[in-house]
Amino acid sequence: MRKFGKTFVLATALVMSMSLLAGCGKDKKEKGVISEQSTTSESENPSKDTTGMTLEEYIEYYGKDVTLGDYKGIEYENAPVQVTDADVQLKVQEFIDSCSTYEEDKKSEAKMGDTVNIDFVGTVDGVEFEGGNTAGAGYDIVLGSGSFIDNFEDQIAGHKPGETFDVTVTFPDNYGVDNLNGKEAVFETTLNYIKIPVEAEYNDELVAANTDYSNTADYEKSIKEELQTNNDANALASAQNVVMVTAINNAVINNLNATEVAESAEQIKASLQAQAASYNIDYATYILYYYGYEDEAEFDEYIQSVCEENLKEKMVVCAIAMAENMTVSDDEKAEYIKEIAADNGITEDDVKNNYSEEDIMYYTLADKVMQFMMDNGVNTAGTTSDDSATTEETESESEAE
Repeated sequence: MRKFGKTFVLATALVMSMSLLAGCGKDKKEKGVISEQSTTSESENPSKDTTGMTLEEYIEYYGKDVTLGDYKGIEYENAPVQVTDADVQLKVQEFIDSCSTYEEDKKSEAKMGDTVNIDFVGTVDGVEFEGGNTAGAGYDIVLGSGSFIDNFEDQIAGHKPGETFDVTVTFPDNYGVDNLNGKEAVFETTLNYIKIPVEAEYNDELVAANTDYSNTADYEKSIKEELQTNNDANALASAQNVVMVTAINNAVINNLNATEVAESAEQIKASLQAQAASYNIDYATYILYYYGYEDEAEFDEYIQSVCEENLKEKMVVCAIAMAENMTVSDDEKAEYIKEIAADNGITEDDVKNNYSEEDIMYYTLADKVMQFMMDNGVNTAGTTSDDSATTEETESESEAE
C-alpha cells in the first residue's frame, strides 16, 4: 500500500482502502493500529463531499486535525535481495515445463500422482447440474492434488483409459452453491488417457520460438533483470511501509471521522458482495476463500480497521504536505497517470476513466510526500555497530578515492 504510485485498482470503491486488505505485511489478527504515543478521537460528523475541492482545500480538510511528530530522519532498511543463479534457473525450469509436451498412455492403470485426462457428467438426485459436465472437452487433473472435492480423485486411481465408471462424492455444506451444498453427487466419469510428460529441450531454438529473445543467454539475462526489479520493488515497498507507519505512530490524530470510515467500509463490503455474486458464490464462501475469515462479523471489523487506518494515513500525508508547503502540478499528475498506465499495462485513458480527479490529485500528492520522507529518512542497510555509514555513502567514498 505504501508505494503509492504503482497500484491500479479498477473498482473505484476499493481504490482508497482495499489495497490495505492485501498489503502491509500484516495477517488478519494484526490490524496496524496507532501506537500508544498517539491519541485519536472519533467524530460522528457527516463525511464531507471533497469533490471539486482544490488541492489546498483538500490538504487543509484532512491535515488540520493532525499534530505531527517526527516524520524526518526515520530509519528504515532498503536492502533488496540479490537474484542468484538458482533463482534464474527456477524460472528457466518453469519455462521449460510450459513448453513441454506429453504422450498419451492409453494402456496403463492410473495411480495417485499421475496426470490424467477425464470427462464427466455430474448429477444430483438424477438431475444434471450447471458446471458439472465437461461436454467431451476433457479435463486434466493430477490424482492426489486435492483439486476436486471429497475423494473424487481416489476413485479414479485403479482404472484404465477407456473405462467409464461412477464417482460418488458429497459436496461440502458450505460449497457456495445453494443446490449443491451438502448434496451427494454422482459423476459418470470416463478416463481418456494418462499424460506422460516429455520435457522440452532447452536451447536457442526453443527460446526463439517461444519468447522475444533469440538465445538462452539473452533470455536468462532478462529473467535476472526482471527478478531483480521485483526484489527492488518489494524492498522499497517494505521500507516505505516502515517509514509511513512510523510517521503515523509518531503523530497525534484527532477527530477521525467515523462516518467517513463507515461509508468507506460499506463501499468495500458492497463491492466484495457484488464480486462474489459475479462468481456465483455466496459472500461467506468468498471471504473465507480469499481472506481466510470464517466469521462475517469479524471480517466486517477487519474492513472497519482497514478503513480507519487508511483515513489516518491520508490525514498524516496531508498534514506533512501542509507542513512542507507541498503541492502538485498538472505535469506531475500527468506523469503519475503515465506511470500507473505503464506499470499496469493499460492506457492512460483507462486510468482516467477508473480514477476520479480527486483520487489522482491525492495519490500524486501522497507519492510525493512518501518520496520526501524517504529522501529525508535514514537507510540503515549495510550499517554495522562500528560504522554508521550507509552502503551508498561507503560506495561513494570508495569511488572518490
